Order: sequence, then structure tokens, then C-alpha cells
Amino acid sequence: MTIYVTKASGKREKFDPRKIERTLRRAGASREVREKILAEVEAKLYDGISTGEILKIVKMLLRKEERKAGMRYDLKHAIMRLGPAGFAFETYFAEILEHYGYATVVGRKLTGKCVRHEIDIIAETKSQERRRALIECKYHNAPGIYTNLKAALYTYMRFIDLAEVSHAFDEVWLVTNTKVSNDAKRFAKCRGMKLITWRSPRGKSLRELIEKKKLYPVTSLPSVDSHVLQKLVKAKLILAKDLLAADGAYTGLVTELPKKKLERIKKEAEELINRR
Repeated sequence: MTIYVTKASGKREKFDPRKIERTLRRAGASREVREKILAEVEAKLYDGISTGEILKIVKMLLRKEERKAGMRYDLKHAIMRLGPAGFAFETYFAEILEHYGYATVVGRKLTGKCVRHEIDIIAETKSQERRRALIECKYHNAPGIYTNLKAALYTYMRFIDLAEVSHAFDEVWLVTNTKVSNDAKRFAKCRGMKLITWRSPRGKSLRELIEKKKLYPVTSLPSVDSHVLQKLVKAKLILAKDLLAADGAYTGLVTELPKKKLERIKKEAEELINRR
């Protein structure tokens, strides 16, 4: 019997075990663990099961078998956990860009020909051939939500309005942690707007930008609950690797977290970052 799964968008598609296998392999799970998890998932399948339920099963089993791989596997939802605690997605993405050779400014207000605009990120390359980008970030705290044409339109119009008063932007980007609609893709292609989504463009998607340089958010760590997250955000500790670079005494002082709690979090960060 063919088993269909229900995606977050409501769309149904045939269950494909290869998708789970690929993500488990990318997270660093061993072959033995991958096979064990796939067998247990298939034993619990039923027609119409949601992808969210499958994800919960895989996460539970993976963290039990290989915690390091479990932290990496849950990257998409770790990013979605940033929102409820007041963590701005644009701040996180600006940190990512800094690790790729950009100088960034978050939340700058600029006056265009018609109105005043608050720009999520202004990013400038540090190379000899300097290029300056206006970046709009669209964050969603649930899967299956698309960034639509409206977001692409108003992002581009900001770019145009500012260009008419000599704010020198060479590029305009729209960045999201989920997907964009087909109309938004067509408009972006037509106008030369750069799109960065969870899975595209290939080689430079949000997921790949994070994984290539291990720029995991602190929400990837199991011990970072909402209370701890608020403390870390206030201390401007955005990336898991920031916890390893910061002086222990200073980190304890600025976060006001108990020593044992902080040591456990840092141990998880070391486990996540210092992967083979």
C-alpha cells in the first residue's frame, strides 16, 4: 500500500524514505543509526501522517542515539525557535554574513524620495570591488509558510525609492528561513533581485551558509530553553560558537546564568561545533 504524508502546507505526497536518509546523513548520523531510525519510522507510518509527526519521531530517536547529529538535524526548527523569544532573524543573518566577508548594519533608517525606510540589513563586501546590498528579511516561525509576491514588491520599491536620492545600493536581496512563492521567484528573476531561502540557491542557501561554517544558532543546543535564550540574546551571544570563544567568567557575568547550567550549555556547543 502506498503511504502518503501531509506536509505543513497541507499538500500530500508519497512517503520517500530517501529524504529522511539524506538529512540524517547530512547531520552526521552513522549508517547503523540511519538504518535503525528508518526502520522505526516505517513501523509507525500510517496514511496521512504529517511531516511534523515524522520529524518528532526522527528527532527523538536521533538525540537518543547520537546527540551531536540530533542537534544538527534540527537546524530548521532551531531557527524557528528564535522568534518567540524576541530574537530578530535579521540579527542572526547579519552574523552569518559577517562570517562571509561582509560588514553589516542592522535596522538603519534611511530617507527615500517619497518616505523613510527602516532597512533590515545593509551589507557591504570588504573586498576591493565593494558592493553594497539592501537586504529585507522575512522570518516565519512555522514551516509551510511562503514569502509571497507582496514582500518581493515592497522590497524592490524600497530599493527604487532610496536609489532616487543617491543611496548607493548595488544589489537588493530578499531572505527567508522558509520558501518563496512562484510569483515572487518570477518577479525576483525579472528584476535581478537576489533570493536566499532555506533550500536555494544551490550552494548558497540559508541552510548551506550555516552548515559550511558551523554558524548554528544557540537554539540548536538542548539546554537552551526560552529562559536561557532570553539571557543569551540580551548578552548578544547569537551563535553557538560564540559561547566557545567568550571568556567563561565574562559569559557568566553578562548572562547571569548558574555556573553548572552554563558549563552544560558550553559542553553542548563544543560537541556541536567540534564535529569530525
